[in-house]
Amino acid sequence: MQSKAVLVLSTAFILASASIVDAQIVYEAGQIPSRFSFGGDFAISQPKGEFANNVPNGYGFDFTGMYRLDPKGYVNIRADIGGVQYGHERQRIGFPISGRLSVDLNTDNRIGFGAIGAQVQVPDGWFRPYANAAIATTYFWTQSSISGADNSESVLTTTNQDDWSHAWIFGGGLMVPFGKSLGALNLGARYHYGASATYLKKGDITDNPDGTITLNPRNSKTDLVLWQIGVSFAIPRPSRH
Repeated sequence: MQSKAVLVLSTAFILASASIVDAQIVYEAGQIPSRFSFGGDFAISQPKGEFANNVPNGYGFDFTGMYRLDPKGYVNIRADIGGVQYGHERQRIGFPISGRLSVDLNTDNRIGFGAIGAQVQVPDGWFRPYANAAIATTYFWTQSSISGADNSESVLTTTNQDDWSHAWIFGGGLMVPFGKSLGALNLGARYHYGASATYLKKGDITDNPDGTITLNPRNSKTDLVLWQIGVSFAIPRPSRH
């Protein structure tokens, strides 16, 4: 799998080097896209394989930044950072000092990721398909916190379990521009070929009568599909004549 990712990334950079020399381009007056763009997506994680037997779908966000290696934007460097939450528990407990107070004990199961890679795409037209490949660092953690029963800010937080891992990513999608603006609708999916990691899911923490806890961690490969829908915007710059 690593060799496939290296092949895709190497091909992208070879294509980029052939067009890296930017010729003099004449633009109309007004704002034009720079080589930089950014975007944000609502993301749904769908576990696959053994990972799907242990955790449910997750929901979160993905933020993207891209730099065009050639003037048109056929080949780009792409960076992503984001995360999803796939589990949540809430327990109402009495305050240990006085029964007049009650607090919520919240436990969240989350996955965070940061990725860097390349994206090739069709830069013109009403429908602009793209494909990408990347390598990602992934972080799995379960965190418990205490907050007021009126949904006030958390006052105490503990990380019960965490683990670092990595994933090879292959994806694709479609960009649909917003008329004459610098923005576009993004519809995409990325398959994370995740390495093994240790993690918890909802119900894997047992509260013992003596006040201690027992963890029941799971370990498996962490393959998943990340479905994305959001928007992307090119950063404008003044025109050249």
